[in-house]
Amino acid sequence: MVSPSHFQTLLSLQGEVFVDDASVFLHSVISSVCSLSNLGQFGFSLELTSALLAKDKLNAFGLMEPFDQDKERSVRAYGIYPRASFFNHDCLPNACRFDYVDSASDFSNTDIVVRVIHDLPARREICLSYFPVNLKYSERQQRLKEDYGFTCDCDRCNVEANWSDNEEEGEGEIDQEDEDMDEDADDDMGADVETTECGMAKENDDFPHAYFFMRYMCSRDNCGGTLAPLPPVDARPSNVMECNVCGNLSNCEEMDGNE
Repeated sequence: MVSPSHFQTLLSLQGEVFVDDASVFLHSVISSVCSLSNLGQFGFSLELTSALLAKDKLNAFGLMEPFDQDKERSVRAYGIYPRASFFNHDCLPNACRFDYVDSASDFSNTDIVVRVIHDLPARREICLSYFPVNLKYSERQQRLKEDYGFTCDCDRCNVEANWSDNEEEGEGEIDQEDEDMDEDADDDMGADVETTECGMAKENDDFPHAYFFMRYMCSRDNCGGTLAPLPPVDARPSNVMECNVCGNLSNCEEMDGNE
C-alpha cells in the first residue's frame, strides 16, 4: 500500500476484527521495532493489527513455487489483490487464476490474470475455486469453513453431500470406464448438450463433474491444475488451453482426438 486511499481500500475488504493471541503477539513485535510516530492518519493499535490479519486471511492469494512433478508445491508468498478478492468461490469454477511470478518481465510478474474457462451466458457470475478442484467434498468443506468461514452449497457440493465414502474416494480419477460413461451420457443427452469452441460442453446441472474433470483439469501427474483458453487473437477465440499450475499447453483438437 503506497497511499491512504489504497490503505483504506485494504481496510474495506471482508474480514471482521477479532483480537486473539496471534494478533496480540504480532502487535507487540511490530511495536518493538517500528516508530509509531510515522504511521500517518490511521495510527497504530491492536485493533488495526487484528483487522489487517483478518483481511489477509480472507483475501490473500497464494503465489506458488514453480511446478515440480516430483514434489508438492508450496506457497512462496501471499499477496492481496483488492479487485480480485471480490470473486466468489465455486467448487466447479467457470474461471481460473494465472500468475507468472517467474516470468522475465520486471514490471508485471506480480500481476495475476483471471481467464474464463468456457463461454458463459449473460449475467452468469464469474467464480474461482479457492483451492485445487480435485479435493474431496469433506476436504473442501473443512478448508472453506476454517479458512473462509462459510459452508459451500454449490451445485457440486449438493450432489456430493449425498455420496458414500467410496464414491467420494474415487472423485477426480478419470479412467477409461468413466470416459465411456461420459460418452454414453453425451448420446443420451443429445441435443440438450451445448458445446463451446473446442467442443467443450457447457455446464449441466444434472451431471456437473464429468465434463469438468475431462475437459478442464490438467492430466499431468501431481498437477491438479485447471485449463483455460489462451487470450483471443484478433478477436478470434484460441483453441489452445493453458494449465494454471504447470503451464502446459494443449490443443483442443488434440484433446478431442484423444477421447
